[in-house]
Amino acid sequence: MNLHIGDFIISPASNKPSLIIQENCKSYLVTIDEYKGDYKWVDKYVCSNTNLKPEEELSILSNYGEWFYNNHKIIYQELIIKNLICYFKK
Repeated sequence: MNLHIGDFIISPASNKPSLIIQENCKSYLVTIDEYKGDYKWVDKYVCSNTNLKPEEELSILSNYGEWFYNNHKIIYQELIIKNLICYFKK
């Protein structure tokens, strides 16, 4: 599985898809929806890829609160741009 920071995954730590914030050789630091986007380290090998639409990804992040945007502006803004591109391609 070739996942990177900014990708969404399914992990046993959350009932909803989680965003990868950081990674090391064995784990991903991911957002946990049930804790308003707070983080948790999860084993890379128990996670799976997810195919969310850009608007679904943005919807998940928008529920995390203002603190999340302030700490992860680049990821958030890239997702906003991705949504704009998809919107104008329609």
